[in-house]
Amino acid sequence: MKIIESSRAATSAGDAVSDLSGGTAFATGTDNIAGLITGIVNILLMIASALAVLYLIYSGILYITAAGNPDNAKKGQQGVVNAIIGIAVIVLSYAIVRAVRGTLLKL
Repeated sequence: MKIIESSRAATSAGDAVSDLSGGTAFATGTDNIAGLITGIVNILLMIASALAVLYLIYSGILYITAAGNPDNAKKGQQGVVNAIIGIAVIVLSYAIVRAVRGTLLKL
């Protein structure tokens, strides 16, 4: 009797794992499409975020190493401002995507 109970427990634990991994959680076509689009947008936002941070670091180094050259200092300062604006846009676009996806899944 204990063998049957332990096999039932293992089966239900396996079902829970498949639900967590996405095996049965995305049974409808709407969830698949929404999940796919959200995944693609998240990857693009991660790439954009990494590039914005790298640009922020580059601009900061350019500003620090200007050594009194006003043109390089201005380029570095403008680059830092642009990178911060870019990061803000990326964060807002992530929030917009999450809100739209949540709204569409409720329909």
